Amino acid sequence: MELTTLKATSRVLGAGSREMQRLRKTGMIPAVYYGKGIEPVSVAVSADDVRKVLVPGKRYALLDLEIDGKAGNPVVIYDYQKDAISQKITHIDFLKIEENSPVKVVVPVTLSGIPVGVKAEGGMLSQITRKLKLSVLPTKIPSVLTIDVSACHAGTTFYAENMDLGDAVLVSKPRTVIFTISKARGPKEDS
Repeated sequence: MELTTLKATSRVLGAGSREMQRLRKTGMIPAVYYGKGIEPVSVAVSADDVRKVLVPGKRYALLDLEIDGKAGNPVVIYDYQKDAISQKITHIDFLKIEENSPVKVVVPVTLSGIPVGVKAEGGMLSQITRKLKLSVLPTKIPSVLTIDVSACHAGTTFYAENMDLGDAVLVSKPRTVIFTISKARGPKEDS
């Protein structure tokens, strides 16, 4: 399992919001490291290091969280919060992973191609769902799920259960609508 090292320092649990603001002003992000069989550990990571790790398309990068110089903590960034205005990350949840144990992740869904139902039949494509929840081994987490819609006709409704997920297991409801292609309306008649 290929891991990228991310350095972290432990911090005092229960520090107030004023302390968290000071931490953020120094370029650090408060975080928590947790997982099966371990006590949650409050840590702080460098905002610059996190920015390097969270490159677009690598939402679930496999990391080795080096806490106070001690490596050997394989994690994924399970969740993070952003400031609504500045869009800076304000908190991160690191989830401990095991190579042979699946994790639940949310993966974006994209559509590629122009459907026959739009191009030739006058229909309209609407993407209803943009993310799906999957259970997958950490080494097999897809960065994005892409669906080729070019062969789809007007009147098509595509469900999550119809997707090829490879080694992943769908956690979202199977009848979740991913996209629809509506039929073209007939010519408007004047009365």
